[in-house]
Amino acid sequence: MRRLPGFAIILMLLLAGCALPGVPPLEGNATAGINQTIKEEPPNYDYDLFVKGIITSPPNPTLGEEYKAIVIVQSYGIYIPSAYHIWVLDDGEILMEKDVQNPELLQTFEFPMYANDTTPHHFTVQLKSIDNVHPENSSKLENNLMSGIVQPGPVGFYDVYNWKDNWYYDAVGMQIKEAQAFTLKHPINFSKIGVYVQASVPQPQGSELTISLYNAQPNENISGLGDRIISSKIDASKIGPKPSWIYAEFPAMELSKGKYWIVLEYSSSLGGGIEWYRAEGNPYGEFLDTQMMDVAGWGEWEFKDFDFAFKVE
Repeated sequence: MRRLPGFAIILMLLLAGCALPGVPPLEGNATAGINQTIKEEPPNYDYDLFVKGIITSPPNPTLGEEYKAIVIVQSYGIYIPSAYHIWVLDDGEILMEKDVQNPELLQTFEFPMYANDTTPHHFTVQLKSIDNVHPENSSKLENNLMSGIVQPGPVGFYDVYNWKDNWYYDAVGMQIKEAQAFTLKHPINFSKIGVYVQASVPQPQGSELTISLYNAQPNENISGLGDRIISSKIDASKIGPKPSWIYAEFPAMELSKGKYWIVLEYSSSLGGGIEWYRAEGNPYGEFLDTQMMDVAGWGEWEFKDFDFAFKVE
């Protein structure tokens, strides 16, 4: 007589509603006899209102450009407060003050700006939760305040430490004049021109570097300059052997939109010269934006395939 396997006998007994000796009968769900206790954690209403940043678009606005100052606010945590109050100030003047109802996890606030000069804007942003049911933890209020500076840069080509550009220099001397153009899309307040130069050889007393600003001539495709607007003389003997920025300062004036030329000339009774740094390939302007004149040679302005380092502000 063939005997059934043990597991088959057990299965038959279970189907018949019988119980094995010493084992209580199973009722309903097979797991009902297992005591499982699930503890539900209380809701987490903790959060941190955070002024994440004060930035600009474009990232590096320059003189004469329209741009935006952008304030970024973020709420950290599972719970987002029902509302908060925000203040945005520019040099103590309120740009915006309002309640933000049902805020998003990440929000931005934009402020149109115009760079008519390079004066810095000192921004201050402050937040305050107005969620009366779930106020913000007092230990996290330090993130509700941020200060930052928004400052347009000068017009020009002045990233002299950019490894992508190949930097050289050309001498401005008794026979050589050099000129660099820039174009304004909007009017600017103007009072200063900077050039990146050096004097590898000490310059004699009485030598001068003249920095001038010229209008462009009507036909920009022909070499040469328009009328001179203003000029300033700098003591060349004080220019050192290491490259550095030197500035010519002028009475404040407004420059209308259009094309202008910065011109460097050198004079001395004993000779000499100053080197003006430049980058190959016109990384700033176009071929028609750089000129040189060899007074003893051709005697005319000639366009060049590079750009001189300069600032206008």
